[in-house]
Amino acid sequence: MNTNAIIPICSLTTGFYISSIKARVIWKSEITQWRKGQKCGIVYIMHLLDESGEITGIVFADYDNGFYGQIQPGLVYLISGFDVEEAISDYKVSDNPYQLFFRHNIVLELSACGRIPREKYNFLPLVKVSSKADKDPVDAIGICTAVGRLEERRGFFIREILLVDPFYHPVMLNLWQKEAVNFVGQPNDVIVVKGARAQPHNNKMKLNASWYTNVQINPDIPDATALLAWYNNQK
Repeated sequence: MNTNAIIPICSLTTGFYISSIKARVIWKSEITQWRKGQKCGIVYIMHLLDESGEITGIVFADYDNGFYGQIQPGLVYLISGFDVEEAISDYKVSDNPYQLFFRHNIVLELSACGRIPREKYNFLPLVKVSSKADKDPVDAIGICTAVGRLEERRGFFIREILLVDPFYHPVMLNLWQKEAVNFVGQPNDVIVVKGARAQPHNNKMKLNASWYTNVQINPDIPDATALLAWYNNQK
C-alpha cells in the first residue's frame, strides 16, 4: 500500500480511490438486514475519523471479505480501493455529505495511530433538536431523567428515554430493537448518542436510536463529566 498518498477525509468527494485514507474506527455497528422492494441483504456501518474530519463507512455483505471480525474499534487503519458516494439517508449518521463504500478490491492495513483523535462529537443542544429536519443525524448528550419500560409496537421493540441538559429542554430518545432490549441505563446516568436521528412524532421532534447509533452510558469523556457535575449541583 502506498502510504505516501494519504488523503484527508475532508478532501473526499465522489469517485473511486486507489489512494489511502488513514483513519481510526471509532465504532462499528452490528450486522443488520436491509430491504428495499424485493431486494434484501445484510449491512453494517462504522465511524471513520482522522485529524480533518469523519465519514461513515458502509459494508454490504457482498463486499465484506471477512472485514467485520478484522476491524476493531479504537484502532487505526490505512484504507484504499473504496468508492465515495453521496450519503444515503438510511445510513446517514454524520454531517458529512459523503459516505465511503467498501468494494471487492478494498485493502485494509493496521497502522500506527499518529495524532488521530480517539473520538469526535458534534453535540447538539437538546433545545435545538426541534429545528432539525426529518431523519437528520444528531450527536446528543443528556442526563437520563426517566427510563420507560420495554414495549413492542408493530413487531418492533421500543424503550423511551427522557433526556435533559443545561438548557432545561427535555427530549425523548426512542431506543429501538436491540438498543431497547439491552439498555441498562438508569435515571441520573449520562447518555451519549452518536448518529441518532431526529424524527417527528405526535407533533414533537424526537431522537431515534437503533442499530446505526452508538449509545453510551456514562462514557469517560470531558463533556459527560461536566454535564454530570452540573446536574449534581442542581440537586
